[in-house]
Amino acid sequence: MPPRDRISQLPPEVREAIDRLLIERGFSGYDQLEKMILEAHGVAISRSAIARYGQKLQERLQDIRDSTEAALLLAKAAPDEADHRSAAVLSMLQTSLFDAMLALREAEDMEPADRVRLLAHAARAIAEASRASIGQKKWAEEVRAKLDEVERAASKAGRRLDAETLKAVREALYGS
Repeated sequence: MPPRDRISQLPPEVREAIDRLLIERGFSGYDQLEKMILEAHGVAISRSAIARYGQKLQERLQDIRDSTEAALLLAKAAPDEADHRSAAVLSMLQTSLFDAMLALREAEDMEPADRVRLLAHAARAIAEASRASIGQKKWAEEVRAKLDEVERAASKAGRRLDAETLKAVREALYGS
């Protein structure tokens, strides 16, 4: 495995400052950025290292923009009031993390300390995905309970809900 780049090894607050500078300057002016980083943080990083790091950051940001746009288009084209899409994504994420942990366990050329560090990161990611899954299931249960409550109230009043009323109830529950 190649060594991590110099910027990735810096403290988080310095990396965040570099990220902000790169974004604010439109991923250009690397000569000036090199001087600004040295003056502000006392860290000498070459122009080419900043450019390589900036290119990776720019690609990650573009991936996020593309994913966000795709998600918005998908949500607009195929509404998911029951939030099945989130449940599916969480399931895929948990499966991928599990597969990665198995592959990591089988990696023989890795230092034990590196393996422990990566397993800790994976465990943290799995815990976060599990919390998200629990939150999604809790939300779905709350929605079901609210719908049951509406149905009981309508039944108790001896009324059937028409399409317009059901639409209003859905909008109130789902916020759309």
